[in-house]
Parts: sequence; structure tokens; C-alpha cells
Amino acid sequence: MRSSEYRVCIEKAKIVTESFRKSEGQSQVIRVARALEAVLTNINVFIEPDDLLAGNLASKPGGVELSCLWAPWDREEILALRKGGFIVDDADVSQIEEMNEYWATRSLTARMTSLYNDERIWPYAQLGVVLPPFRNKEEGWGPGGMIGCGWGVHHEISQIIYVPDYGAVLKRGLNGLIDEAEQKLKDNRLDSAEAINRAELLTSIIISLKAIIAYAGRLADEAAKAAHQTPDVARKKELLALERACRHAPANPARNFVEAFQSLWIIWSVLLPSGVLSYGRLDQLLGEYYARDVEAGAITRDEALEFFQWLRVKDSHIVITSGQTHRDKYGGLSKWHNCVIGGQNENGDDVTNEVTHLILEAAHTCPAPHPSLTMRVHEKTPHALMDRALSLIATGVGLPAMLADKSCIDFLTREGVDIETARNYAVAGCLGVNITGASRMVASPMFVATLVLKFALYGGVDPRSGEQVGPKTLALEEAKDFDSFYVAVKSQLAHFLSLQGEFNNITIDSYGKVFPQPVESALSVGGIGADKNILGRTMPFENGSALNPIGLINVADSLAAIKKLVFEEREISAKDMLRHLREDWRGEGGEEARRLALAAPKYGNDNDYVDWIAADLYDFCARHISSLTTSYGGRQKPSALTIGTCVVPAGQQTGATPDGRAADDSIADESLSPMRKCDLNGVEATFKSALKIDQGAWQSMAFDLRVNPQGLLSEKGRRRIEQLIRNYFAEGGKHIQFNAFDEDTLRRAQKDPASHRDLVVRIGGCSVFFVQLSKKVQDEIINRTEINPLES
Repeated sequence: MRSSEYRVCIEKAKIVTESFRKSEGQSQVIRVARALEAVLTNINVFIEPDDLLAGNLASKPGGVELSCLWAPWDREEILALRKGGFIVDDADVSQIEEMNEYWATRSLTARMTSLYNDERIWPYAQLGVVLPPFRNKEEGWGPGGMIGCGWGVHHEISQIIYVPDYGAVLKRGLNGLIDEAEQKLKDNRLDSAEAINRAELLTSIIISLKAIIAYAGRLADEAAKAAHQTPDVARKKELLALERACRHAPANPARNFVEAFQSLWIIWSVLLPSGVLSYGRLDQLLGEYYARDVEAGAITRDEALEFFQWLRVKDSHIVITSGQTHRDKYGGLSKWHNCVIGGQNENGDDVTNEVTHLILEAAHTCPAPHPSLTMRVHEKTPHALMDRALSLIATGVGLPAMLADKSCIDFLTREGVDIETARNYAVAGCLGVNITGASRMVASPMFVATLVLKFALYGGVDPRSGEQVGPKTLALEEAKDFDSFYVAVKSQLAHFLSLQGEFNNITIDSYGKVFPQPVESALSVGGIGADKNILGRTMPFENGSALNPIGLINVADSLAAIKKLVFEEREISAKDMLRHLREDWRGEGGEEARRLALAAPKYGNDNDYVDWIAADLYDFCARHISSLTTSYGGRQKPSALTIGTCVVPAGQQTGATPDGRAADDSIADESLSPMRKCDLNGVEATFKSALKIDQGAWQSMAFDLRVNPQGLLSEKGRRRIEQLIRNYFAEGGKHIQFNAFDEDTLRRAQKDPASHRDLVVRIGGCSVFFVQLSKKVQDEIINRTEINPLES
């Protein structure tokens, strides 16, 4: 598993930079293909001891690959990397600086910020509504480039959030895809601009897929060499099996479970680096191969299980990170390599198979935090599967999260997706509902709604600078009643959401123009033969840009406090409320005012007074977001995910809020979770509050539930939780993720991290090691309300 130190490699960056230097003047999609070809031809390959999957993820064992494609790395950021546990050789620093010079005007950041106009988008980018706030156009979203593992030529966090059509590779092989591309290139007549674009994309696909086949051949050679050198008979057998698998697949259709698994791993490693790359519906991809091989006696259950255990080991070796401002946002080295299990087929029949159970067992016996597991749940999900999943959750690994088919399919059909296709949805990133090969998310940064509320309190003025940053609306002190102020809040939300839509359009347009993606295009529906790459064309289900407000629960609680305390009971004047917020509740009368604010109605207690506000805010945002267009075609999609540890910087950007939250406190941890310690009436009341929100209108929504692990150790406790989940999902709930640790364990881990290095918790759509989180994030997790299924 990963240690706390990570060796930074620059071999891939050097190969990519040299390739781009040589290809100046060629079309960008050809340049990307040639760069990938150069990487796969020249990068160091090796097979580590006992490894069952061929394909290293960095050029050195235990390494991570630095990139300048997002933004340059200055010396200050390199120093910050070293302080964060990353080992950067002194000899590499000058070469990094040389690459910085080349990419300074060619990076994604350079392209995006060049389009930020000084009237709207550039001032917006600096506010902190989108995290982290921009400091200057040169460094963009934060100083420092990206670091990752794997061989794709794009930036490392989330250039494409989608579910590739791995099945096309397993069933047809890359040679089958190449044959299709070569025939379409042969038939293409260069009689239009679109035809010329098509020719370039087809050529880039052919170059890229042939390079992957050659790379698989290099892995086969390495396996053969290792087999020849080892005296261990059993290991020699494993290595020769690896060689055979890599010689045949992914070039050709997979013939058995081992070839399918190896083929999937090679394709996945080439699509990396990405912090949000999905494995798709893994049990459905591999179930047929497993069943056939077991029946034929070609593999045993334990042998297959070991492959899934190795997948967890290898994925946990992957580190995706960036400059220090992004590391604050994605604490604990978060990543979202989601593996979806369970659910139904196009006919609505349950598809649980033996591989579904093997994947859960692998997480139980190899309790690494990655890859993430999401289990689709519907009315026909077997009790045995639910019970096994809850038994795994009881171990504390935070897996699997539960996702409701009913709500996700509802969202897709509202968007015009036919019911059969919708039933086959998968998940990209932490919770992005996608159609395999037919959709892809590109931009979904977090939009800090609590900061917009702060501007609304002052009539669109940012109190930090005194500048008018939003439309001039009634300030809190000017409003005669709550309804008029609420209108002002909505006006500010609409204004800034529209700016975020423009911001996202620049992002998605830039990604497609600077680093178009031929491999991802080939693994998408209609991608071979399209005249635009996957980062430029309208997809069958177009969800390229999502607007992702966070903190709406805090906004609802704050508005409820304002309504009650300022306008109805008049216990705090508007002027004093603003003063208390500026003083962080510490000035004259602040302590009593905060007590009143904390005692005001809070979401999560089945109280219509505040729940109505939360539901109305979510409805307003969903409708406004859906009215905005994207540069890919189609409409922006409403998404509500509090990703990683962003609740900390979001709270810091906002300052104190009228709900009683102090300036340094994090905002609520998920889009549907109550503020910490504010849900006082039990989990069923909390679910009732959440169900007042139309969750089917949103592509993604998340709910975090902290459960006492002792309550899940008994069959009675698990049945209780299972019924709560089924009831919540039947009534329209979308998602639940779990933390199953008692407070004492977490506090012991804070005091003695060395003895708790394996302690895993769930944050923002993924699992991470608790001791790798900052104390502030650890405290946020500890302070979440805990339920005991035997008592609730």
C-alpha cells in the first residue's frame, strides 16, 4: 500500500513535452495521439513482485508522474510538494522549469484564463464562489500543475468524467475498432470542413489504438523476461499467464476472465491519469467471463477473488494531486475511481451475480479505500446482497455507497433518455449518473452558495472588498419583510449561477481544443466516424457541464434564522445580525445572538418551517441551471455534490453565517446532510426532510450517514438499516454513504495516528485514510451525528 512519501517522476512529462515540440503546426488531435504513442513506446515498464496485473502506473516503483499540461510548477510549489510528502529530486527541478517555459502559454490554464473577460468572468473567478479563488491569470485555479499516475495525455484531476465503453474492447478488441476506423477513413471524402476534421480524428484514433497494442506487447515481453528469471514455479506460471493475456488482449476480443481483466486494466491505465475515472458496471463486464471459466474449470473462485484484491492494491497505489490550494480542496489525496455493482438490466430484472459478491468480498478482505464501490439498489435487490454490503460497511471502510435506481432513472427519463437505456446507467466520478459511452461530464466545479448568500445580505456587495460584485438588490437592512429579502437572495443566486455557466463553457471548450482525446472518443457511442472528438461534440445524453452548488442547506438554515429572528420575532435587528457576522459572534451580544441562531429551526428535523426553504432553494436552482445552455449543445445539468474536503475552504471563504455557524467552521458536509449536530429528531425525521426536496431533478445528490458499527454487527441492526434504505429510496431518495466508526475510535486515531494508519473514513464521495486528513476535516467527521440502528 501507499506510504506517506511519494517519489515524483518527470519521465512522462519529458516525453510529452518533447513530442509536442516536434509536432508544432500539426492538428491538435494528431499531436495528442503522437504524444500518447511516444509515452507508450518509451516509458519504462516493469512488473512488480507478485503482481497479477501487468501495467505499472509510473516510470518508477512507488512513483507519481508530474505534468505541466494544466499549469506550470514554480519553485514555491515544488517546495510545498516536498513539505507534503512528495520527493522531488534536485536534479529534476531545472528540467521542470524548462518544461514550464514551453507550457506557460500552451497549458489548459493559459487557454482558459485568456478567455476570462475583465467585465464578468475574471472578477467572478477571483471571488471564491468557485473553489479555489483565482489569484492571477498565470496560475489560474491555483499555482502548480498536476500530478498523477497512468499514461493518458490530459490533465490529471477530471478532464473527462465518464464511463468508457470497455465492453467494446472486451468484445471486439482494439483491432476490431482499428478496422472500423480504417474503413471509415478510407470511405471519407474530404468535401467539407467536417470531413477534414473526421479524417484527422480517425487518424488519431488509429495511431492511439495501435500504440496501446504495442504497449501491451511491451508488457508481454516484460512478463516473459520475468518468467524466465524467476526460480519460483508458481510465480512462473502466473507470469506466463500474464504474457499470454497481454499478447492476445486488448488487441483481440477477450477469451476468458484473465484476459478480460488484463485488457480492462491496460485500457484503464492508458485512460489515466484521472482522479475520476470509472470502472463502469464491473460485475456486468466480467460476470459472463467468470461464470464461463468457473463452469469449464479454468479458474476457481479464490483465484478470481485474488484479481479483485489486486485491483484494490494497485488502485490504492495511485496518487492524484495538484498545487497546494487544490490539495486543501481534495484533502486526503481523494480520488473517485468508482466501481458500480448491482442494479438492473434494460428489462428491469435484477442483475446481481457472483462477481457482485466477489467485489464486495475483495473489499472486505483487502480493506483499502480504493477503488470506490457504489451499489445500485432497486426494489428487486436481493436481501442477501444488501446484508453482505452492510456487513462490509460495518468494517468501517465506507463501502459501498448506496444509489437508488428509482431516482437516477427518474432523472435520466426526465432528460429524455429512454427507459431501457436509463436502466443501464453507470456512475462516473463520485456520483455522476452517466450512460456508458454515451455521455461525459467535463466541468462540475463546486459553487459556494453560502458566499452568494453573503453578497445578498449586503445587496450584492462583497463585504470583504466593499465592491458591488452582484446585481444591486435589497440588502438585509433594506428589506421590509422576509419575502422581499428572499427574492433578493434568488436574484443573486441566478446571477452567479449564470456566471458559473459561462465559466464552465470556457472550461469545456478549452479542454476540447487544447487536449482533444482520441482514445476516449473511440470508446464512446458514435465516436469512430464523428467529426468532433468527445470533448467537442454533442453526446447522445449531453451532460458535459454541470453546475454544482454546495452549502444550500446552510443557506436554508440561515434564511430560516433570518425569517424567525429578524422579521417575525424581531429578537435580532438586521443591523445587529450583520454586525454579529462580521465579528464572528464575538462582539457585544454575539454569544446570545449565536445561541438564538443555533436554536432557530434547522433542516433535518422534519420541520416544514425550514425544510420548505431548502426544497424551494433546490427547486429554484435546478430550474435556473437547466435553463442555461452549454458550448457542447444541450443544457447545463444540476448537480449537488460536496466533493472531497471542500467544505473546509468553502466555510473559510464564506465566514460566519446567520444559522449560527462560526467563520472557521466547515459548511454542511453533503448536499442533503443536515449541519453537524443539528439533526435532533432521529434518522427518520432527517430522511423526511430530505424527501421534501425533488431529488429526481438533480443528476447527483449525496447524503452522509454516520452509523455506530456495533449496530451493524447484528442481523437485527442490519435489517433495520436495510429497511430504512429501502423506504428512503422507494419514496424518492437518491443516495446514502456511510461512516461506521464510533467517536472514541476516531479521537484515539487523532492522538495516535501511527497506530491507526489503516483507519478508513468516507468523505465527499470517496474513502480515504483518516490520519491523512487535516485535523479540521477530522473534527468535522467526528462531529457528525451518529445513529445506532438498534436504538433509532
